[in-house]
Amino acid sequence: MSATGQKLIITLASKNEGKQRELMHWLAQSRLPIEIALNEGADDVDETGSTFLENAWLKARQTAPVSGSHLVLGEDSGMVVDALDGRYGISPFPGLYSNRWLTPAIRDELLGRSIPNHLPLDRVTETGVTNSDLYHGILSLMEGECNRAARYCCGMALWHTKLGKCFEVLESTELRIIEGSPRGMNGFGYDPISVPLEGVGPESVPSGRERTMAELSVEEKNRISHRGRALGKLVAYLREQKNL
Repeated sequence: MSATGQKLIITLASKNEGKQRELMHWLAQSRLPIEIALNEGADDVDETGSTFLENAWLKARQTAPVSGSHLVLGEDSGMVVDALDGRYGISPFPGLYSNRWLTPAIRDELLGRSIPNHLPLDRVTETGVTNSDLYHGILSLMEGECNRAARYCCGMALWHTKLGKCFEVLESTELRIIEGSPRGMNGFGYDPISVPLEGVGPESVPSGRERTMAELSVEEKNRISHRGRALGKLVAYLREQKNL
């Protein structure tokens, strides 16, 4: 941490409320003197990178820090579904296009209609596609598929306006795509159709079945998720620093 003991202000290069919530929760648990700030007026960054980490750096470098902040944290994440590799010309699928692969035309072909959002943190894309459309679209493509293997991937990058690149990490969480209907009211994105393969048992579920990411608490999800693991390494890095 800072040699002066002053609070570090980190500008978060994201407007995603779900990511903001998970990050702020993690840093609050760390008990480090850190404040997360949001540049509400920042322009959206074109995600032109070829990897999650490249996109994280684009976001970090192209987001102006708020007053009093010299650090910008960029993050890019998404899901990879093995059995769907190459679908619609995307490899890995949906990968970097996790929020963009489902156009209204493909949605209408797969689902016949738009499915309203129901999670508190759900969003709607600029083209009018809901989060519910996205994960129902994946379930439709996976009908009859035996290989349900998937993973969440997260690239995270910390940029200092004077020092340049400070920290980067790439993490993943192995998953299985469920069969049947989405489950859970927590989380966001593809959480209602994703079961983590490690670290979380069937506790608190009456039927004893595996829980989806959307059935986990924020604390449980942060312990085993791709973003939680990346944040854990970020916190460890910040604890050791004296020159930020």
